[in-house]
Amino acid sequence: MLEEYKQKYTKPVIQYSVLEPNGLVLESDNGLFENFEKKNISDIHPFFETIIPILGESIEKETIFSCVHLNIESKEIISDIILQTFKNNKKPLLVIQDLTTHYNNYQTTAQVRNESVINSQILELKNTYLKEKEAFKNTFIANFSHELRDPLTGILTFSNILSKTKLDPKQKDYIQILNSTSSFLKKMIDDILDISKIESGKLDLSIEPFNFKKLLDEIKFNYTIKAKQKGLEFNYNYDHKLPEVIGGDAKRLRQVITNLLDNAIKFTHNGSVTFNVSLNQIRAQKASIHFEIIDTGIGIKEENFEDIFTSFNQVNKNESYKGTGLGLAIVKYLVELTNSKIKVVSNYGKGSTFSTNINFISNPSLKVTKEIDATKVVFNPSKKYNILLVEDSEIIQLSVLKILATRGQFFLDIVSKPEEVLTRMVDYDNEVDLVLMDIKLKEHRGDEIARQIRKLPEPHQRKVPIIAMTAKVFKEDLKLYKKAGINEVLKKPFDENQLLEIIAKHLE
Repeated sequence: MLEEYKQKYTKPVIQYSVLEPNGLVLESDNGLFENFEKKNISDIHPFFETIIPILGESIEKETIFSCVHLNIESKEIISDIILQTFKNNKKPLLVIQDLTTHYNNYQTTAQVRNESVINSQILELKNTYLKEKEAFKNTFIANFSHELRDPLTGILTFSNILSKTKLDPKQKDYIQILNSTSSFLKKMIDDILDISKIESGKLDLSIEPFNFKKLLDEIKFNYTIKAKQKGLEFNYNYDHKLPEVIGGDAKRLRQVITNLLDNAIKFTHNGSVTFNVSLNQIRAQKASIHFEIIDTGIGIKEENFEDIFTSFNQVNKNESYKGTGLGLAIVKYLVELTNSKIKVVSNYGKGSTFSTNINFISNPSLKVTKEIDATKVVFNPSKKYNILLVEDSEIIQLSVLKILATRGQFFLDIVSKPEEVLTRMVDYDNEVDLVLMDIKLKEHRGDEIARQIRKLPEPHQRKVPIIAMTAKVFKEDLKLYKKAGINEVLKKPFDENQLLEIIAKHLE
């Protein structure tokens, strides 16, 4: 039975043919193709014309032709062809091997492999593109932010100077509008920079002791006024058990709360906004604190609960609700940095509630560093300080000049090139007491100039306090500034109080 099956199902895969030196087929077993005998091999298929010159060689030689496509007698195969010649005028042997299945399988495997390689390369190219796109976006945002902060510093400085002059009621209203608009613009710039930090994974929390109750009182004061201006009632309920001093990131906590309260007031036209803060528990030197903001505003549809936390996405398209669409995205990220979640419950058309529980450090040993009241900064009345301003923005130059001129205790030199800085630093007749250094100059970097100052020969020259003025305050930037010998960073835009406070700190 086996022999019967073999005879029935075995398919020939090889054909042997004996040839004359001129190509005539003497014998063939017709294993693959019939009617080879008595035909010239070159007439059977054009490929065989290529072997005619070899047939006359009277040497022992095997010539192999791989992956030859043959179409003979309406039968197509992919074959390897072996031509064996012999010595002593023995007739050449032609062997045709049918390897169609082998080559087709190989081609399929190769195609799959090639497609896999191509897909891998496409993915790599996409990743490279996305990385380059992300790098470009972050660079653009950083540069964009920097360029906006210089004129914004000028606006803040001169609106403050104007507010101290004799103004009629209408002019005071104009100044108030100018300050309000400037604050809104500053918040938008900060939000854009923060979302850039978030997307690049560069925004971290800074854990330090701070006066929690003082922060809550400031929020209560500010939002009572904001709500009243819109005709709303602002309710606040602070648990008397709340610790006065806790450890956490006060700046980011304020950002979370104010973003939520700003949204509540913006989307509420009648009724009230309520801010509740309560203590869940204090355990293992950690205080779990519950924050809740309730409004009687327009509410949110349940299907939009996720969308409201997406960057640059505004669910409500009404033009009256202006904004960048970044506030809640930043809130969500900051809350999640504390290993917590932001929750939302809303009754569409009737109001919304946002809540979260955040853990803070809480123990009796926490102490808050005493803050300097910048409005009461006092300098040595018997001395005038030499301040060197390294800045090429005329707006910042004029802003610093006006702020320091109001005190009457400073000599201000303004330079913008490294050689001018070093020349001024080695002036023994007018020793520099402090350097204000812009990081992003037109042709130079401030941190590079700071490095050169730290290499000056005289101790009082190389140890002069250097304050960087910049909008670039990523963690790696701050490390770079510190490595360059910069003492502290004044973030742009800054106001009069911030500038005088940081100068006073380093002239003590």
